[in-house]
Amino acid sequence: MSTSLETEPGRLNGWKEIALHLGKGTRTVQRWEKLYGLPVHRIGREGGEIVFAFRDEIDRWTAATEGQFRGAEAPEGEPHASSAGEPAPTPPDGEAAPGDGARRAGRHLGGPPPPLAVGAIAVVVIVALGWVLARFPGPRTAPRPSVAGQPAAWRMANESLTVFDSTGALLFEHRFGFALLSNTSSDTWRSGDGPPPVLINDIDGDGRNEVLVKTRAVERANRRLYCLEADGRVRFVHQPTGTRRFGDDEYAEPWLVHKVFVTRGPGGSRRLWVVSTHNLWFPSVLQELDPHGAVRQEYWSNGFIELVNETSWNGRPVVLVGATNNDFRAASLAVFPPDGVTGSAPSARPAYACRNCPAGGPEDFFLFPSLCATRRSEQAALMEAWVEHGDRIRVTLMQGGAGGATYYTLGPEGSVLEAEISREFQAQHALLERQGVLDHPFGPIDDREMFPVRRWDGRRFVALPGVAVKH
Repeated sequence: MSTSLETEPGRLNGWKEIALHLGKGTRTVQRWEKLYGLPVHRIGREGGEIVFAFRDEIDRWTAATEGQFRGAEAPEGEPHASSAGEPAPTPPDGEAAPGDGARRAGRHLGGPPPPLAVGAIAVVVIVALGWVLARFPGPRTAPRPSVAGQPAAWRMANESLTVFDSTGALLFEHRFGFALLSNTSSDTWRSGDGPPPVLINDIDGDGRNEVLVKTRAVERANRRLYCLEADGRVRFVHQPTGTRRFGDDEYAEPWLVHKVFVTRGPGGSRRLWVVSTHNLWFPSVLQELDPHGAVRQEYWSNGFIELVNETSWNGRPVVLVGATNNDFRAASLAVFPPDGVTGSAPSARPAYACRNCPAGGPEDFFLFPSLCATRRSEQAALMEAWVEHGDRIRVTLMQGGAGGATYYTLGPEGSVLEAEISREFQAQHALLERQGVLDHPFGPIDDREMFPVRRWDGRRFVALPGVAVKH
């Protein structure tokens, strides 16, 4: 496990850089962290830890607290960060550095104050310190968000997740205890990067957002789902266990959390879904979890599951599950009743049939082909599925890279009504043809490769009639 810091433009490494950024001494900023919640992060343990901060967090904290704790300024004669050596030991939580009060009093009044003045000053200081401590709790007890301070933004760096409300105020920091693959945040994550590793949602409908974290850990076995309360407490940690047999092969732990979805049914109820994959091979599992992490239902696929959508089709509620399919090197769409997501994907070849999965399977199951530009290195994946006009399912398949896609529309009875190839796929096809990878120009061959679309009838796969392909 690595605990080294990667240099970032917005990072302040060590007490000296933090103090220099604030224009204060190292002892002062250490005291501010203990007494007033200055946002400082750590990796490792006391005695061997690395201390750092982010400029934007420090600046937001400074703006929010400006003028509210003048009594915490560094005492006269404290070394400034630009010239100081190693910082002196920090006083215990809630204590001032020895002699601070006396030096300030002497500086402002020109000499020792009378006893009555000392008593009055002591009362004022005690009252002010109590107000400040109540307003700015120390970092060891993270501030609890108010109703107006819901989790809204996040940052993942090194071993930690930091969560903010919509105003940018720090809500909490959670340390996982293992290294993450990369540093990212809700501000820098782009939709083209895929689903973000953090999903903020009210999964139990109590008006408070939970924070769902898919840990992108360096060690693959640490890729789990964490559910954190709005105040940073861990509600549950989830990672599937056990062994599954497909054909004659067994696929064992670790199972790696791949994607997380929160869906809403037609009645507005929420469901939490977690997709996990085998650490090397094709099997994946979709599990619905209750708000406390218990598994409600479970479906196994012989390809990676990429989509879960809860909707209505033909007047009945359904769950649509999109995936790849290794049996046919194709893409699949499984259709379930919301409370019947169980069993495993049907298969034609024994090697891709699950032998020890829960009983059952989808109500309906469709396979969509991979085109030539995709088959050279991979297979199609079903990335979008939704219902139009209440009775038509529209699906989008990713075909290779460069944005290539194909589209299908299924009618009320499951027949194919429309099929289309995207212009991005056509451009990708032309490039591969010029490079000598493909041996034909885009045209009738590719139209024919859009079919057959196959449907499981309960015993075997049946080819559905084709339609004219749009370009």
